[in-house]
Amino acid sequence: MASMVPITAIAMMLIAPVHVLAQTQDQQDRLNLVAKYVVTAPMCERLGMVLAPDLPARAEARLDAEMASWVIDSHLRERLKNEAVGRQGKMLGIDLGKTATEAKTDAQLRNLKAVLSGFGHTCMAASTDPIFQSLIVPPANYDLDKAAIYAADAVLEAGGLASWQTPQIQARGDLMMVAGACRSKIGATRSDALLDEYGHSDDPRVRGYYMKSFDAGLSDPTLISTLAGCKRAIASLLPKVR
Repeated sequence: MASMVPITAIAMMLIAPVHVLAQTQDQQDRLNLVAKYVVTAPMCERLGMVLAPDLPARAEARLDAEMASWVIDSHLRERLKNEAVGRQGKMLGIDLGKTATEAKTDAQLRNLKAVLSGFGHTCMAASTDPIFQSLIVPPANYDLDKAAIYAADAVLEAGGLASWQTPQIQARGDLMMVAGACRSKIGATRSDALLDEYGHSDDPRVRGYYMKSFDAGLSDPTLISTLAGCKRAIASLLPKVR
């Protein structure tokens, strides 16, 4: 009977579950993809998509359910998830940092729309993924191209580079800033007259831009220090706004 012990022990080892200590390539790819969707989610919201308020927790719970069938040690599973999220987050940070660093010319700034479109395609793919299909939801009749333009415009507006900012609109924005900054020098009547004549638009984006420009000038009266300087600035801008 003693000779049976080793044989029994070996048999038990053969039928016992094996705890695999490494993931397959497909599993690693899946973790990377899920992590990419998680870290990109805030960009999806900026592009007009609706996010579940508890998206990270719900995504992790669904990922855990998906990973339940993976033959991987539970501690290793947690480590792999954290590493994937950290890696994808770092990659996103590098991409955003590179975009910001290179945004020095008008052409580079206008490339922002293409960058946002790239994020948008990731978001659209996420919205059809089994884990994220109810966590990242595009609105009805969603148009990614229009959403990317809108999101880019929101960033570029301050520099006068939004898609809707024609040279005339930019010039009127500059005139509104001068009208605000020079109000104490040219008088309220002249300042209001410039605002009334050139600060109106049927487009709410344009109208808002004019008002922001006027308020920016109003908050910094030192922008142009003299009455003569104000008159020169107004005279140089009037031909461009008509």
